[in-house]
Amino acid sequence: MSRTSSLLCAAAIAVATSALAPPADAASPPTMTCAEFLSLKESIQPRAVAWLDGYSAAGKLKEADIGEVDVDRQTADLVVVCKQDPKVTFWDKIRAHLPGGKKKVKPTKMTCEEFVALDDTVQPEAVYWAEGYNAALKAKEGVAAEVDLERDINVVVVECKQAPKESFWDKVKKVFHK
Repeated sequence: MSRTSSLLCAAAIAVATSALAPPADAASPPTMTCAEFLSLKESIQPRAVAWLDGYSAAGKLKEADIGEVDVDRQTADLVVVCKQDPKVTFWDKIRAHLPGGKKKVKPTKMTCEEFVALDDTVQPEAVYWAEGYNAALKAKEGVAAEVDLERDINVVVVECKQAPKESFWDKVKKVFHK
């Protein structure tokens, strides 16, 4: 094999391998450490909390039984407790110190119109709670779920603006679980 062919082959393998790797901003919240949580952008941290809250609810609640969930959470307490013990899993800290929210939403019963009316800082939490719940239903036992915490949720906003009377829950499933 010529040197050029070897280089092309190596480049092709590198490209193929990088296509299989998760995105750099992907995280596995169930196995994330507090140090990893602390390394997230402050604006992204509430998404991780919401996702884990939804993920953990899937084992306890059937979809029909989901009522109100907290959004607009105060994550400052989690930041403090994570700084005290950065090597512990973030999941353990969430279970011990899940902060309440200033608002509550009903993700399975909310219309798109109600979702669009939410503050744009709260919308990602609603989407990531639903995403976490649905991911847990699809996860296989022992397999850590990965989530792109910086995913653009505007796709859901746009879809909901086009169909305000439709279900927010159905839109999240359609957009993120194709």
